[in-house]
Amino acid sequence: MFEYSFDGLSPIGLLWAVFLVSFAESLAVVGLLIPGVGLLLSLTLVAVSVQISPLHWFVAGTLGAFLGDGVSFWLGQKSGHTIRHWRFFQRHPHWLKNAQQFFYRYGVWSIALGRFIGPIRPVVPLVAGAMKMQPRIFWTANALSAPAWGCVYLLGMYWLGEEFLSVVDGPRLLAILVGASVVAVIVSWLAQRRS
Repeated sequence: MFEYSFDGLSPIGLLWAVFLVSFAESLAVVGLLIPGVGLLLSLTLVAVSVQISPLHWFVAGTLGAFLGDGVSFWLGQKSGHTIRHWRFFQRHPHWLKNAQQFFYRYGVWSIALGRFIGPIRPVVPLVAGAMKMQPRIFWTANALSAPAWGCVYLLGMYWLGEEFLSVVDGPRLLAILVGASVVAVIVSWLAQRRS
């Protein structure tokens, strides 16, 4: 019978993985192309199974999200209104339009609220930078909302994962992770084609 154990995986490697996925999911345009939630869920289940500290998991993912939004803001500052001429937004203008409307409606709150709304999450900080939001205001909102996101997503997934793993064994977990990752990639790909 097939048996698989995650015990050989490097905890440091998994922490880097959650950092990079959280960073990429928050990064302008890139975050629209990857199935971040599915990847984070899969990684979190593996992290639980190898008993990575929830605090370390939270810190690594939160830092990734914080820096991803920060780089997106910086790109917006440097690009200004020319972001509408980016090839990606030429092909998908509604994503930029939705993020701009969201930013105009909620102002500084858009940084915190947008972090929890998938399709505009990686675009709002870019728009904030392009619209010349004061850096001090952006970085304060980013510093406060990144840990809130980490608590909801990363720690929430971690604690649910602990409960889940108490009733699921290794081979079934591996099958679920592979299945969830494949479904997340397919859904992401289909969403791109429809847009």
